Amino acid sequence: MQSITLLALVLTVQSVKLPPNFQKCDRKQPDLNQCVLRAAQHGLSQLTKPFRNVNLPSLDPLHIPGVSIKAGQGKVAINQDLHNCSIYGFDKMKLDQYEFGFVEKTLQVKGVFPKIIIQCRYKLDGEVLLLPIKGQGPATVILEEMKILNILSFEEVRKSGKTHIKFVKSELEMDPSLVHYNFENLFNGDKVLSDNINGVLNDNWKEVFDEMKKDYTETVNRILIGLLNGFFAKVSIEEAFD
Repeated sequence: MQSITLLALVLTVQSVKLPPNFQKCDRKQPDLNQCVLRAAQHGLSQLTKPFRNVNLPSLDPLHIPGVSIKAGQGKVAINQDLHNCSIYGFDKMKLDQYEFGFVEKTLQVKGVFPKIIIQCRYKLDGEVLLLPIKGQGPATVILEEMKILNILSFEEVRKSGKTHIKFVKSELEMDPSLVHYNFENLFNGDKVLSDNINGVLNDNWKEVFDEMKKDYTETVNRILIGLLNGFFAKVSIEEAFD
């Protein structure tokens, strides 16, 4: 139903040490969950530059080659081709929970992105709330106070005598408090029509977002799994946790 090209990460089997400025936790310590939460928050704040030795790109911004989404059957039926995307705000996430269940082999993440800004080149063709929409050019989508709850399942993989985590499933819920859309150059630059359609999108942002939520969720899911698997392909459990 959709083709998404994201995150070209090179995963190798050679384990490396955790960067010295990343915090570590001991799985035997009584406050493990609190320690992991602090370490994850501290690590996120440092990702304004890449750490290539552990497969972590910069999140300020995160660059995505492209996302293509086919039109659905609902009130927002648009073929969308987004490319050369830059996403700002991933490193600003405020974590409320970042908890590993090593017995259950799960990771539960809960938190809020104060503001996610997505800037892409776009090509749209379809209908939104029965109104035609067509055009191509620069686009900006802003998601305010976006709450997420993510439950991931992983497998343990032995590589060169070390244990690595590989995430195989992710269930993600996303709930923004406001979404703002701005598609420039709609209808070949007709400003009146463009302003009217952008106004309809923003006046009805929740309905528009809910119609496309599944596709947005799948995109963010792939980003998160790509980031986590890239990191844990390089950093073993033994290295990440004393």
